[in-house]
Amino acid sequence: MVKRENFFRFESRTFALSFVLMTFVQNIVSLFLGGEKCLCCSRRTLRIPLCKSCLPKLDSLGFKETCSVCGRELISEIGICSHCRENPALQSLDGAFSLHCYQLWKKSLLFAWKLEDKRSLSPYFAALFHRKLKSLEKETGLALAVVPVPPRKGKIRERGWDQIDELCFYLRKGWNVKILPLLERLTHTQQKKLDRIQRIEGISSSYRLRKEKWLRRKFPHLPEAVVLADDVLTTGSTIEACARELKKLGIKRVFSITLFIVD
Repeated sequence: MVKRENFFRFESRTFALSFVLMTFVQNIVSLFLGGEKCLCCSRRTLRIPLCKSCLPKLDSLGFKETCSVCGRELISEIGICSHCRENPALQSLDGAFSLHCYQLWKKSLLFAWKLEDKRSLSPYFAALFHRKLKSLEKETGLALAVVPVPPRKGKIRERGWDQIDELCFYLRKGWNVKILPLLERLTHTQQKKLDRIQRIEGISSSYRLRKEKWLRRKFPHLPEAVVLADDVLTTGSTIEACARELKKLGIKRVFSITLFIVD
């Protein structure tokens, strides 16, 4: 378990100092405005909707045994879950990993981050993501760059920010993680408004590689392996479509890390 003050161990000292100063100011503003309510126990807290007692619950990563394909927790199966055995949808992806199940207070936490603009949660999610990234690097023996799943067109203009873009900002600035924005999204439709069949049928044409000339100029040397970054894994159609596009570039192995998984 990790205390709030020890949650971040940024590699960049300059960024760490700026983060401490920013946090101090945010705490003062939060105190003046009455603070936040912990989404787990309802106690009053400052700046983020998690109190000091409940924060370690967010730090408890992973599941006991997970599917080697989609990352869902295994109940009685061995190796691969029954869903992936019956519906082998993830063909281009080399492994999916998620940090938490999308349920109970954790569902409220993601809702607060994405829809209520609780951006103070961004560095905490980034810290958890980074910890899993380093664990995956150790497990595979590969140096892994991160490819963000791009937002729908118009989202940043409408809301002023994108949660995965901000998560990658903290990864890049705080831990010097290489971020490769190789993909772009074509559609304006929010995936949550589509049913499962519509997602699977339409998602393959929703993502594509950015223009070839731009890619060659910005990234002349691509890594052997990358990790897709997204917030929630539902059907798996999004990360599968993105992985398929990335392998067109000659990237040999594509993994994904999502903060939550719908089970």
